[in-house]
Amino acid sequence: MQNNYLLLLEYQGTHFFGWQKQKDKPTVQETIENVLARIFQQKVKLVGQGRIDAGVHALGQTANFLAPARIPSANLKKAINSLLPPSIRVIDIKKVPLDFHARFSAISRTYFYLLWIGNDLPVFLRPFCTPCPFRLQIKKMQEGSRYLLGKHDFSAFCSGKDFTGSKVREIYRMEIIHRRKVALPWVNYQGKILEVEIEGNAFLKQMVRNIMGTLVEVGRGKFPPGKMKEILASGKRENAGPTLPPQGLFLKRVKYPDSIFQ
Repeated sequence: MQNNYLLLLEYQGTHFFGWQKQKDKPTVQETIENVLARIFQQKVKLVGQGRIDAGVHALGQTANFLAPARIPSANLKKAINSLLPPSIRVIDIKKVPLDFHARFSAISRTYFYLLWIGNDLPVFLRPFCTPCPFRLQIKKMQEGSRYLLGKHDFSAFCSGKDFTGSKVREIYRMEIIHRRKVALPWVNYQGKILEVEIEGNAFLKQMVRNIMGTLVEVGRGKFPPGKMKEILASGKRENAGPTLPPQGLFLKRVKYPDSIFQ
């Protein structure tokens, strides 16, 4: 008898070449699969919620796998974490129906991106924020982001080859928040961090990072807010802004129907 297990994961993506296995490069998927193979003494295939690029982090990555039903979930979580490197941790593990699929059963994904406004980014935050040397007009960025809400063809915000077929995606929500009162004893964040959170049904290759690069162009006054609508309608990647670096991007949450867990 086999169980279908759902993993909830967090990891620091700095030293990984993304989620999906690649030849001769360390990835999160391969690292966890190697651990599962040691525990179950057989090859285990891990199915992730989707693609995550090199250098991107996760607070709520999900993945599922089929394995013999001989280890209680609590014990399995401890066993996996004891063998994983410090940069990856299993937050939770649950048994789910056999037809559950981490990617195809998901109904939304939420990402956020962190910008450090200025050139004085502390060294220990460099793996997690992208420095932005420009003064940004937040209200114009918020105005521009509204043109992306709803269902659209997001080809203009898709980098390179994306083999998922249709480029139509639906953005449910975008929030742009200027963190004015965030501080830790060793650094003052006041007025420095801009957080952009975006939730949608799914995302194309580098879509969030391309949206962010275009929003920065709006914020610095290079594009008017209405330009976002024109770029979207054009379907041409060259009309949008640059692709921002991966280190500021986090997968925050993957949402599934409540019925799966009942």
